[in-house]
Amino acid sequence: MLHPVYLGLFKHIMDWIQAFLKKDGRLQAFDDVWKALPPYTGFLVPKNAYRKVAQWQAKEMWNLGHCILGVLALALRQPESSQVIPFKHALGCVRALVDFGMMAQYRSHRSDTLAYREHDLGQFHKMKGIILEFRVTKRILAKVDKQ
Repeated sequence: MLHPVYLGLFKHIMDWIQAFLKKDGRLQAFDDVWKALPPYTGFLVPKNAYRKVAQWQAKEMWNLGHCILGVLALALRQPESSQVIPFKHALGCVRALVDFGMMAQYRSHRSDTLAYREHDLGQFHKMKGIILEFRVTKRILAKVDKQ
C-alpha cells in the first residue's frame, strides 16, 4: 500500500504538470503519450487519457510514479528555442520530486539514503521556480471564493 504522503505528493505534481503543459500547449501530447504506454510486467496499462481519469486508485498512482518522467519527457520533446530551459527545469524538478517520493517508500533509512533524499530535495529547490507560478495561494483561493 502506498503511503498517503506519496499519494499527496503525486497529486500536487500532476496539478503542476497539467498547468505547465497547458501553458505551453503540450497537454494533448501528454495525453497521447499516456494512452500509448505499452504493457510490461507489473504495470497497469492506462485505458484512458490522463485527463479522463476521474479518480485515481493507489495502483494507478504507483504506475504514474514509475512512468511520469518518461511520459513528460516525450510530451516535451522538440521544444522551440524559448522552451528549452523551462522544459529542462520542469523535467529536473519532477525528477527530483519523483526520486524523493520513491525513497520515501523505504521502511527504514541509512545515512546514504538520507543523503539521496537531501540531494533530491536540494535539486527540487534549485528548479522549483518553474512551477511556482502554478501554485495556489491563499490570495488566489480568496479570489475564487469571492467570485
